[in-house]
Amino acid sequence: MKEVIAVISEYNPFHDGHKYQLDRIKEMYPDSVIVSIMSGNVTQRGDFALMDKYTRARAAVLCGSDCVFELPYPYCGSNAEVFARAGVFLAMCLGATHLCFGIEMSDLSYVTGIVDDLERLNGEDVKSMAKQDRSISYPKLLEKITTLGGKELSHMSNLILGVEYVRAIRSYGNLITPVSIKREGFDYNDMSVGINMSASAIRAYFMNNNSFTSTPKVLDDLYGKVIDEKLFTDINEIRSFIFRSVLRIKPEEIEKCYDVPSGMGYFIHDTVSSSRDAKEFFERLTTKTYTYARLRRAVLYALFGIRSLDSEPAYTTLLASSIKGRELLKRLKKECTIPILTKLADYKKMNSKAVSQFEISSKIDFLFNSFIKKGVPPSDFIKNMPYIEE
Repeated sequence: MKEVIAVISEYNPFHDGHKYQLDRIKEMYPDSVIVSIMSGNVTQRGDFALMDKYTRARAAVLCGSDCVFELPYPYCGSNAEVFARAGVFLAMCLGATHLCFGIEMSDLSYVTGIVDDLERLNGEDVKSMAKQDRSISYPKLLEKITTLGGKELSHMSNLILGVEYVRAIRSYGNLITPVSIKREGFDYNDMSVGINMSASAIRAYFMNNNSFTSTPKVLDDLYGKVIDEKLFTDINEIRSFIFRSVLRIKPEEIEKCYDVPSGMGYFIHDTVSSSRDAKEFFERLTTKTYTYARLRRAVLYALFGIRSLDSEPAYTTLLASSIKGRELLKRLKKECTIPILTKLADYKKMNSKAVSQFEISSKIDFLFNSFIKKGVPPSDFIKNMPYIEE
């Protein structure tokens, strides 16, 4: 059986760094099948993606991925631990033998060393450390537990996810082999313009120039269509909608949402109530206690009434496949332990847990579709079909 290499991703948008990772995988495992498990229309930091999930999946296949499956909401819009565990679970369901991820360091031992440190402390010890200093965020907590040769862990987003991937793999019995590839170029949040720009910088460049940079040439036609037909989201429009929507939610209701600790709901409510507009609200949406990303995620949980989360995704959606990927799809039809949706309208044929999860995720897709400037009803998202390479 061919090796199946899983990559947990967002591709928001797919850029040169992602192409570099896929090319390196092909060099390391030349006869493998590459499976991308990609966030749906919301990213891990609580933002709406720049382009819809089918467009981003198509870009990945055009650049070397063999199959792209969805990591559905709210898993794709949750903290690093939940995001990573859900991604690893889907990788196992899809028959992955390896999980490949990029980190800022050159050696996987940095990641495994941190995980070893965490395992030496039980969960209660970690919680106790957090309670002693309520202003400590999760990245800072990891930084407190271990040292990384002078560079702050909180500035190394991919390394934090790498830690969570390895923790999840171990919790599932080491059924997948972790493989790291050193990231090239600027850090995740670096806004510099140049070669191998960060995704954040590419999105900012796009918003300012209405064009893409630091993206593979093979995507010029696809991205050109996105620009010409305005198939992208407007962050200001989305934030304005969220600002007005959150205004009507009572703080007690926010407090009941998933991963919202006592007091956060009142902070969000007070902040939105005292802000003059969406720009001011999002600028003020940060505290010493909670990261900006955690607060953004909480706002979306409140918006969509997410009160709880199943421990694992109960389904996934096929978003795109290469010719090579079809071989894997044939096998997965017989062997995959969870439903794989190809035609969204067939979702009611799944089991009840999968149907319930799909209906939550579809609320996001419905809203997301309303932000894409293509003159169709938001409900048309249900007609989406995977891109299959001919």
